Amino acid sequence: MAELTKLSPAEEKKFQEWINTNPRVLQWKQEFVKQFNEQPDINTSDYDYRAAWKAGVVPEPDEYDENRLHWSSSTSSGKMLKSKEHKTAWKEFFMREFGDNPDKLRDDMVKQQGITKEQAEMILEKRLTKRPLMKDQKMENK
Repeated sequence: MAELTKLSPAEEKKFQEWINTNPRVLQWKQEFVKQFNEQPDINTSDYDYRAAWKAGVVPEPDEYDENRLHWSSSTSSGKMLKSKEHKTAWKEFFMREFGDNPDKLRDDMVKQQGITKEQAEMILEKRLTKRPLMKDQKMENK
């Protein structure tokens, strides 16, 4: 990710109030602590919470993760909120490339092929990362 969003002192004050009072954010924080036994780091370089706030993004229930709250990978305008190093950023790129939610495909693979969620995710991630580039395909056709 490029640089994290910098806020003016007045914006930072509003952001801090929002991140500490918004009911959906508070619920997400509770779920995070329950799952990871620690408070989330809102200053991490993995996710730009300030850009999310400015874009009106709040955590939403994820039907593929027991309706736990998750933050969007990007804004409605397409700006990435997750860094490329974030462990699930690949899913956003997968959806942009293939038009399918990899979590839905993963669950379908688990049901149909009897493999684990982890195995299905590895297959889907490799589909995105190992796919030849268009220029490579053109060179192969020569």
